[in-house]
Amino acid sequence: MAQTLNPLTLPLAHTNLIEASAGTGKTWNIAALFLRLVLLPLPQHSQPLSVDKILVVTFTKAATAELKTRLRARLDEALSALHRTENAFRQPENLREHCGDDFLFQLLQQALAAESDPNTAQARVMLRLKAAIGDFDNAAVYTIHSFCQRVLQDFAFLCGVPFDIELDEQSGKDELLIAAQDFWRTQIAQDIDFAELLYHRTSPKKQVDALHNFVARPYLTLRESDVGKDLSAAKRDFQAAWQRVSTQIAQIGETFWQIHPNLNGVSFNEKTFRKKFDFLNEVAGSRVTAQTLWENLQNSKGESPFSADFIASKIKKGKEIATDKIHEIAQLDDLANACIRLIEKEESTLVWLNHQLLQHLRQHQQRHKQRSPIRHFDDLLLDVYHALHHNPQHAAALSENMAHNWQVALIDEFQDTDPLQYAIFRSAFAHNRIPLFLVGDPKQAIYSFRGADIFAYLQAAEDASANNIYTLSTNRRSHAKLINSISALFSRENPFVLPEIAYQTVDASREHSHLLPQGNALTVRWLNRQQNQDDDKDNAAKLEKRAASYCASEIAQMLNQSAAGSLKLKGEPLRADQIAVLVRARKDGVLVQRELKKRHIQSVLLSRDSIFAEPEAEALAALLDFFIQPQRTAMLRFLLAGCLFEYTAEEILQLNQHETELLKWIDSAQSCLNVWLEHGIYAAIQQFVSRHGVETRLLTQGNERTLTNLHQLMELLAQEDEQSHSPTSLRQWLGQHIAATRDKESAGEHILRLESDENLVKIVTMHASKGLQYPIVFCPFAWKASGSRNVPEWQIVHHAHQAALIHKNQLNQDDKEMGERERLSEDLRLMYVACTRAEEQLHLYMASYDSSDRSAFAYLLGAQDVAKQPENYWAAWQQFVQEKQSSQTDMLLIDHNQNRVEHHFEPPPHRSDFQAAVFQPRRYQFVRHTSFTGLSKQNQRLAEQAEAARAELLPTLDNVEQIAHQPSEQGNSIHHFPQGTSTGLCWHSILEQGDFSQPASQQIALIDEKLAHYGFDPETWRESVAQMFDRVRQMPLFAQHNLAQSLPENHIMEWGFLLHTDDFKVQAVRDWFSQPHLGLSPEIAQAAQGLNFYDVQGFINGFVDLFYHSNEMTAVVDYKSHYLGDTAQAYHKHALNHAIAEHHYYLQALIYAIAAARYLQSRHALPETIAVRFVFLRGLDGTSMHSVWQWDIATQDLAQWL
Repeated sequence: MAQTLNPLTLPLAHTNLIEASAGTGKTWNIAALFLRLVLLPLPQHSQPLSVDKILVVTFTKAATAELKTRLRARLDEALSALHRTENAFRQPENLREHCGDDFLFQLLQQALAAESDPNTAQARVMLRLKAAIGDFDNAAVYTIHSFCQRVLQDFAFLCGVPFDIELDEQSGKDELLIAAQDFWRTQIAQDIDFAELLYHRTSPKKQVDALHNFVARPYLTLRESDVGKDLSAAKRDFQAAWQRVSTQIAQIGETFWQIHPNLNGVSFNEKTFRKKFDFLNEVAGSRVTAQTLWENLQNSKGESPFSADFIASKIKKGKEIATDKIHEIAQLDDLANACIRLIEKEESTLVWLNHQLLQHLRQHQQRHKQRSPIRHFDDLLLDVYHALHHNPQHAAALSENMAHNWQVALIDEFQDTDPLQYAIFRSAFAHNRIPLFLVGDPKQAIYSFRGADIFAYLQAAEDASANNIYTLSTNRRSHAKLINSISALFSRENPFVLPEIAYQTVDASREHSHLLPQGNALTVRWLNRQQNQDDDKDNAAKLEKRAASYCASEIAQMLNQSAAGSLKLKGEPLRADQIAVLVRARKDGVLVQRELKKRHIQSVLLSRDSIFAEPEAEALAALLDFFIQPQRTAMLRFLLAGCLFEYTAEEILQLNQHETELLKWIDSAQSCLNVWLEHGIYAAIQQFVSRHGVETRLLTQGNERTLTNLHQLMELLAQEDEQSHSPTSLRQWLGQHIAATRDKESAGEHILRLESDENLVKIVTMHASKGLQYPIVFCPFAWKASGSRNVPEWQIVHHAHQAALIHKNQLNQDDKEMGERERLSEDLRLMYVACTRAEEQLHLYMASYDSSDRSAFAYLLGAQDVAKQPENYWAAWQQFVQEKQSSQTDMLLIDHNQNRVEHHFEPPPHRSDFQAAVFQPRRYQFVRHTSFTGLSKQNQRLAEQAEAARAELLPTLDNVEQIAHQPSEQGNSIHHFPQGTSTGLCWHSILEQGDFSQPASQQIALIDEKLAHYGFDPETWRESVAQMFDRVRQMPLFAQHNLAQSLPENHIMEWGFLLHTDDFKVQAVRDWFSQPHLGLSPEIAQAAQGLNFYDVQGFINGFVDLFYHSNEMTAVVDYKSHYLGDTAQAYHKHALNHAIAEHHYYLQALIYAIAAARYLQSRHALPETIAVRFVFLRGLDGTSMHSVWQWDIATQDLAQWL
């Protein structure tokens, strides 16, 4: 018999199981135990424990954060009580006044009494509490995964893992897929029978999707499946049988129709058998699968109708059929049997191959972890488990070290554990006689879809001594009549099917409801008591809509009563946010939300779903596609028809017919892409939604949910954009997360966010509601049964607490019955969680439909036999309520269809005083991905804007056309070569692809090809360009030698770089260029003071035409095709300085030098100087450095950017 827990007297030893029913203060008691461990020593210990020695484990990040807050608050409360009490040791009554509860008072008394000196007792206890609070950042409060990660980090050697483990929060399915593909190549492709079997049935991806959740569960046993030479034999038998029948099918059919008049017309329906023989004649002689043939041969009962015995049994009375004719037709039965044997052998082989794949995936995972420090969440648990159980050399030492590191362990939400986790806690703590407290409630074990295993909890209960099992006996959430009414619902024998899970009755901390008028504590509202004979039987879809509508109407009525002052909670009018609607799935919540909206009631839909499963994610994916490729207007149409714009088909058609309007959208996308590259994705999307009025439209239409989702997705994209994603890779990242939601991956940190803190009805999935509470709870879909009658491909079934992974084709009757018991048990536990969320009132909706016999409440009433019959199921509920109704309960059964009135919420008129909101800037920095070209364009654009502003203040001047210096059109020297972008591209291409070790005369083909490609006449310009090429290769560019003499390994053509910087600020750049010792001309130094671009916090990319590095020199070379005059003399030093200053090429030089220095620094080869050489190609003479702008930059001057 379980004992009632008292945290003050609970023995701090052994393994203890604490069952905390809903609302009984589980977290309060954990905090109480924690405080006791901080203040009082364990048996055999002289001093209490420090906070880092008390291990507290729970199962989610959110629960961990909340638990840490509660533990810290309890320490603060104890310290505050002592701080406000003078002489607490000698004046306990003063201490009692400042303690919030008796437990704290008694604990502090014990802590004070334990001190040796009464005069210093209070000071010493306060010092201990201050130390605990001061060291609380080191408190050992973890999720199960972070706990295992800590073990692996602290004891890497004993665990046999790398010291530098890195956590990858993705699922790891991509790695498993690679392993599965390897398995197919090595095991499947080499065997023709296996390859043929799997080719049309599955794929590596499908197999990984089906099996990946089981890879990290080594405790799952597999049921053996036959395979081997029998598959080939079964195939041969089938092929032989089909060949025999195929050649005789016409004769067999003729014989069948001869005897058909003498056969029973029901068993041998003419229309049905005409189809069978037509099919056989059609496929005769062709290749057909056994499955296809069997589907055609079998009758409605799944049997062969062509056996001799079956035909003989169906001969009409008084008729006879010759035996030889029956045996002739029975050849089809031989074929049917061959089909069945092959199908069975194929199915067993398929199961065997899946088993082999699962073992392969596990082995691959182990091998991969030996080579790589990367770990996924499941790997953390597996590594610790294997270290404790499959590492004989270090397992004992690891267990002892863990026990020494954490001298008490408190495991919260233990009902959500699995055998792997329990084995870790048992090996590390129970086996070392460390006090272990397992806190949970088996009645609230509802997360099997996440891998939780209730049977692990039941095993722990079996392992624990009867003297170490405790319960919490007082419900502090609800009033007495509601508690007793819910207890009545679960009052049958084995209310949770599994006999090991009992319903623990609890006392109430208060007698009466806080609602006025109180109303009924528990109301059961019936949806379809009477079935109209003229209508089809109510199906689930109809009942779901009806339940949502009725629920919304009831809520409207309550809110109307509240608005009229006739319904109050704790003396105040009931608010919408004090009402919760609990639903099984999000789609049910959408139905309720829609019905509430019809009645002018705002609501919020909360679930554990991922934001990437929402339609706004698809819309943003389309928007990113449109940004990246504006010409793909299909993406625009998808976007406009979606949730952000909701264009009708007619509006889309109008857009298609107006090219001008379409071009405006394309121009908008191109503009946003530029913003994306300059300022990051958040700014780009914000510009788009602002320009096109998305936010205004959504708010006007009341689509606050869509707006919230949009902003949450924008923030997630902004966070990821900070990781240096290119537009394409960021789009791929978004697509991967959207795809992961289809695979039902965990939502993790991407759970949907609450759209506002306003007064909204809460719509919550039952799974997400666990741990929460609401004054009034509606469960409009309580009548539904969980799951479907379809058996999943793989099923975990427990026999004697041992979990087995069984394929659906392997299930025997015992397996199916146990699987159904486990499904029903979890459904009942889910209903318990839903019912116990209510503080004041609970409203359940009931109905009868074709799966009612599988529902939780049909089981609780013992009414499975009549649950599909509305009148009889209603009668069972009537009888149940009458039997359970007493002075201790308060239940009401209502036929919702009788005298039903439709209600709409009519909010009272009110006046609100508005004031301007204070803008809270978002915390995201605009991550820029830019280049020298981008920065120089910013400088030009900002200068033009400033010039335009000045022009407005000055008198208007005559427009003067500035005539550029154009080269003479006479001649074909390099000085007369046309100017423009094509020239630069052409020359750069020749210099990039040319071979400097060979003269231009040997590369005429390349020169001609490039000239023609860029639109220049090779005959006219071949000679001058060849001369230019030779001058480049011959000039003394690198001190002692030229490009013709340079070794290929010493230079790189078109060297690309990507610089990350957080501090490339325009003012810092100006200040840097103002340093006299840099050796720049006054004109360039002055130009640098006029630089004006946005500070770069992100990335600068670029390409250096030629990067040279040797022992003697490091240089960055850039080719310039600029025209400065008609002769080489025009390219003198002052002209080059002027061009450099005018086009801000000094900034390009700085960026290139930083890139080169960073690259060489990473290779431990940082030179003292970076030589910058900007080669003005038109002015070269080939013998000197004439027409080359030169600047040598000391790398020590670049230190602030290195």
